[in-house]
Amino acid sequence: MRLPSFICLLAATTFAACGTTDSTSLAGGNGFLRLQLTDAPFPSDSVKSVDIFVVRVDAKLSEGDSAEAARGASDDSASSNGWITVAKPNKSFDLLTLRNGTFAAIGQDTLPPGTYRGFRLVIDPSKSGVTLKSGMVLTGSTTPSVTFPSASRSGIKIVLTDGIRVAKDSTSTLRIDFDLDNSFVMLGNSIQRNGLLFKPVVKAAPVASS
Repeated sequence: MRLPSFICLLAATTFAACGTTDSTSLAGGNGFLRLQLTDAPFPSDSVKSVDIFVVRVDAKLSEGDSAEAARGASDDSASSNGWITVAKPNKSFDLLTLRNGTFAAIGQDTLPPGTYRGFRLVIDPSKSGVTLKSGMVLTGSTTPSVTFPSASRSGIKIVLTDGIRVAKDSTSTLRIDFDLDNSFVMLGNSIQRNGLLFKPVVKAAPVASS
């Protein structure tokens, strides 16, 4: 089964980056971070929706490994090991509805200037799942199931090709590729009988800076 899609994360220090305005003003020389979610178009013969519950998105100046991304993910916020919580959507996103340039805002916040080399998605597997076109819903507790790395909150490392610079009075953009094609592995020869294994593959690269 092939399930490609991607997430687009926009780290912006000006509001114009997303084509909208609001009354929030920057203070103390901070930059501004806004996040959006999208999905690339793809054919699917058996999957109706892929619902991932995003608790929050964290960033840090230094790069960490997958173990570090998982550490502390069950906490209510990132307040240790250099992580800064930049969004707390606390909601489910159907990645299959975010196609053809459609975006879903997942949060925004200000950030101190600097080059950020670490990002992670914190998801709640207990509220995530895959719905088949037959109507069958696969979660971490159903039979068959979607086997997630953890029954509690999971921190997913986002692999950056390079650090992204957030500077005062400038706009930086980071595009994140959430590769569902390689993030779900079919167990056995039938999803309906054997379920899926979730092995997230998430990459990102800076797109533009001004």
